Amino acid sequence: MAEINHRLQPEQVPTGVNLVSPERDPSKRISESSPAISVMTDLRIINPFQIETSASLNAINDKMIACGVRLLFVHDQQGQLAGLITSNDILGEKPLLFATNNGCSRNDIEAKDMMTPISKLEAIPFADIEKATVADVVIALEDSRRHHMLVLQENEGRNCVRGIISVTQVAHQLGKEINSSQRAGSFAQLNRALG
Repeated sequence: MAEINHRLQPEQVPTGVNLVSPERDPSKRISESSPAISVMTDLRIINPFQIETSASLNAINDKMIACGVRLLFVHDQQGQLAGLITSNDILGEKPLLFATNNGCSRNDIEAKDMMTPISKLEAIPFADIEKATVADVVIALEDSRRHHMLVLQENEGRNCVRGIISVTQVAHQLGKEINSSQRAGSFAQLNRALG
């Protein structure tokens, strides 16, 4: 197991969070002792892909395919960050369960129905990421059992999402698998997990 240099503690994401804009290109070569910031997608460098809360599942899927991503930030009509939606949220059993439980069709489901709302997201402060190593990030991802971790930074007196860390990207950059989740192996296991 990797040595812990700085224990990362996710915090509740506050309301009124914004995204930062791109600035410079990140380095791609990393090791577990590399700075944690080297595996963060810096939203000052990379423009995040976004979609409205009212977008249909087909529109979400089309945008993910067109942009070559598996995660979109979801914003409300006022442009405020409302949550995140991933390809896992729109494909498979989750939309089927939602449609069945709500007496609607797949075509009636919108981003707001499948997204993880901002109120249920956790984040790591950017100041902690600046002190941490990639090994610390790996441990935090494994402990949280999540595929993505947001990074918050104060910007002009407001909390903003400065970056995002993806377990897939970290694993790719490290060249090794990261065990961040336990997936249900069958529909029955999924039903039990959902209660």
